[in-house]
Amino acid sequence: MKKLLLCSLLASGLLCANERAYEFGVNSGMTSIKNENSIKLENGTFGLTIQKNRAGLEPRFDFEYVRIGENDTIVSSLIKGSINAVYEFDLNSNFFPYILAGAGYEQVQDPDKKGKIFESNPFMQGGAGLGYRIGESKIVLRAEAKVLQIIGGDREEENEVIAVLGIGIPFGPMPKAPEPKLQIIDTDGDGVMDELDKCPDTPIGVAVDGAGCPLPEPPAPQIIKETIPVSFDDNECPIKIDGEDRDRDGIEDAVDQCPNTPCDFTVDSKGCPVKANLRIHFETDKARITDHSRPLVEKFADFLVTNKGSIVHIVGHTDWRGSDNYNMILSKKRAKSVRDALIELGVSSSRLSTEGKGESEPMATNKTDEGMALNRRIEVNLTYPQEINRGGEE
Repeated sequence: MKKLLLCSLLASGLLCANERAYEFGVNSGMTSIKNENSIKLENGTFGLTIQKNRAGLEPRFDFEYVRIGENDTIVSSLIKGSINAVYEFDLNSNFFPYILAGAGYEQVQDPDKKGKIFESNPFMQGGAGLGYRIGESKIVLRAEAKVLQIIGGDREEENEVIAVLGIGIPFGPMPKAPEPKLQIIDTDGDGVMDELDKCPDTPIGVAVDGAGCPLPEPPAPQIIKETIPVSFDDNECPIKIDGEDRDRDGIEDAVDQCPNTPCDFTVDSKGCPVKANLRIHFETDKARITDHSRPLVEKFADFLVTNKGSIVHIVGHTDWRGSDNYNMILSKKRAKSVRDALIELGVSSSRLSTEGKGESEPMATNKTDEGMALNRRIEVNLTYPQEINRGGEE
């Protein structure tokens, strides 16, 4: 029965050793308990160990039995238990050295073989060893030497030298397999995966809709007279060029087809807004827009109601505090909160879409409060898919 159990343990170790979490060790060797004049390894020892199965610093539990020779009239055997810190050096090789240090307790029995405890003391020990992993099985052969020092003992000998050979067999639960990554194929590179792409041969650089088909050229916008440059955050719009530029978006009035664009926006070559960072603040760890940021949302809604030729994509971003999954969920909620506010202020829901990107696209460092404040933002992207009557109702 014992042989069958040992064979089963070895077989399971050989089949799954490189995936197991722990290592069970069996070892035997010799111990020298009298070391005043010289080291005499003349007492047989047998031990069992359990430790974590990976390189680096891990705990190990040891149980050892030492048989004392018949000529020793003081004690007959030693029973020891200890906990040790083992550090295995990862050399990218099957061979690896290791060191250990720990503390334990030793029971000394009398020579009448009746199991009576003769003397017991705590001890400290330290040592080193060399291991060898057998191929892909990861079963380990070990050669180890230790020095043990008794604490508070009254025997003449208060130290021991131990040398053993052993084998380690991995066991325990296997780690979870990594989840397979979703492979997205986009042959024409338009941002729409092939499975959903109704226009799979769109030329590179052409803007497409959700089905992957090219968007029509934006219509020439109706010019709305405005005498004062608009900024959503109430800051004065800076002068970007020397020529005539009424809305100060960096495009001359002679070319500008959207002459009343707020200066917070990034514009295209025709002066029409395509992207802006809205400095909207939310309550800490929530998606509720603060009262301080509400006027900014109202101004943006007024702009959208007046300029009906655009489709608006709202993207939420966070700083790096919190887990990736938590920040992704929070950024989606905050983008939706802005969308809901715009709908309440009269913007058609058909023009609005949302997306959350969490902490994945910072625009500044996350190592300072100022940088994190910049990364907590709402971006809006505008496109012009079709001609819309600017004079109609929202």
